[in-house]
Amino acid sequence: MPTPQAIGDQLEIRACLYRYARAIDTREFERLSSVFTADALIHYDLAGGVKLRLAEMVDWLRKSLRIFAATQHVITNPEVELDGDRARSTCYLTGTHVQETLAGGDSLVVEGGIYHDEHVRADAGWRIKRRTLRRIYTSGRYLGPDAVRLFEKPRGR
Repeated sequence: MPTPQAIGDQLEIRACLYRYARAIDTREFERLSSVFTADALIHYDLAGGVKLRLAEMVDWLRKSLRIFAATQHVITNPEVELDGDRARSTCYLTGTHVQETLAGGDSLVVEGGIYHDEHVRADAGWRIKRRTLRRIYTSGRYLGPDAVRLFEKPRGR
């Protein structure tokens, strides 16, 4: 039977995973400091993806997400393995990306993937030290910045 400490750790790590999705979808990138360690290495292992430290990743996200009117990152099925002050997790991602064409219509792309994360317990709580996203599928086609409206903040916020 899990200890109260283990149950609390599991819940905190899951909350960290969900905070990530909310920070990305609201484009409140400053919230990512409550998700990752300052030296975290984040690897979006997919076409057009990157492998960067947190500060560089935030800059990349600010620029990259502008082509989307809205995004919705749904994190499900988290599995967490605790090992003292370290942990590993995997969870599913369904990422919906809406682009608004210059003609005014919407273009929709849905991706499915799996996050593989390494976590550490920090003074402020559990944080992700290393993240890799592996794509499983993509439905739809992304349009380039010359074909869509650009958004600093998501539409409807």
